[in-house]
Amino acid sequence: MVDAIELTKAHERIDIPVEKLLPNKDNPNVMTDAEFNMLYDNIEQMGLTDPILVRPIEDGMYRVVGGHHRLEVAKLQDFETVPCTVIKNEQFDDDMEEFQMVRMNVIHGQMAPEKFLKMYEKLSKEYSDQILQESFGFVNESEFKRLVNQMKSSLPPEMQDTFQEASKEIKTIDGLSTLLHVMFTKHGDTLPYGYMVFDYGGQDSVWLRMESKVRKQVIALGQLCMDNERMVDHVVGEIFTRFMKDEEARRAVIDATPQRETPEEVELPTLDYLDEFEG
Repeated sequence: MVDAIELTKAHERIDIPVEKLLPNKDNPNVMTDAEFNMLYDNIEQMGLTDPILVRPIEDGMYRVVGGHHRLEVAKLQDFETVPCTVIKNEQFDDDMEEFQMVRMNVIHGQMAPEKFLKMYEKLSKEYSDQILQESFGFVNESEFKRLVNQMKSSLPPEMQDTFQEASKEIKTIDGLSTLLHVMFTKHGDTLPYGYMVFDYGGQDSVWLRMESKVRKQVIALGQLCMDNERMVDHVVGEIFTRFMKDEEARRAVIDATPQRETPEEVELPTLDYLDEFEG
């Protein structure tokens, strides 16, 4: 068996242009605004001290395995390249990538229950619960309890007590997945928010927090499109295009919405991107 020293030597360490690094949209790690701002300040003061962990994919591109938030900060701070550790192991496939993401997030971060559940349901079709338990790194009870506690703290406050009581007898990944599925099915309509994802070919993904009111509006829009035999994507695209062309409408919407907290000295995007909508 190849030992850790040989595996470490086999990894390649290079600087890679940020445009060649693709985030994994299934990454279950979450970070609060305060934690992200702290990371931003630390990189600004110390530089990027920890390389981004990546694996090579097609067309000279790389997919991020670890360091998604560090990469996001690097882009905000106008890094053209970032130091990366490239996994050269040919056996490191898509499944191993997801196992590694969960392990790293258990060690360093906090996982979004919805994304973890989605990842588990996909992998459980190919692997037994015992293999998943070991591959995710939950080889003893204390590590598994740590995961359960992470899941609890990531849930909305109104679900945490119910989850804690129901999780006392859970000993396996399958049991945890079943509990999360039941809770999201039962309490989905009462959650303060969920997420809406815009994905472009797996390369660009935009996650939008969607509160209950917006969810109902999206469902109503879908029904309206069905009633009028229209495609939702065409209607939404037309709404976006008209909105971006109408400066008065843009200003009214911006003025009516709360301002988000932005780390100090972040250079926000200019309005140059609006040029393509003019005319």
